[in-house]
Amino acid sequence: MRLNVLLLGAVLGLLGGSVTLNQPPIDMTPEQLSGCWVQEEEIGWFRPVGDLPGKQPVKGYVAIRYLIDSNGNLFSPERVASEPPCVLDLVALSGLAKTRYRVAEQNPDAIPVRVVSRLDIEVK
Repeated sequence: MRLNVLLLGAVLGLLGGSVTLNQPPIDMTPEQLSGCWVQEEEIGWFRPVGDLPGKQPVKGYVAIRYLIDSNGNLFSPERVASEPPCVLDLVALSGLAKTRYRVAEQNPDAIPVRVVSRLDIEVK
């Protein structure tokens, strides 16, 4: 358990840094997100930080709330839900740490947003 807490801290450190907010963030759904921010590329295969789940293969999802700041950087990730519970959280955060956004044409002011994304995960 202590190792998982340390690894979670390391992953959150990857998402850390200094938040740049040119105005307060607005909450939006994943469907609305593309009108403000565009994900630069899909999260493909990656080597997650930490231990993989003990039983393999494992398939599930993790819903994470996070902030996209005025520069398109991610901050303050927080697990909202997961299935199986708590099994894939570190894998999801590792993938999220690789995500980058660029401002959409409809968002010239680079308005920061808070969104909840569902990451469907399969560990083989």
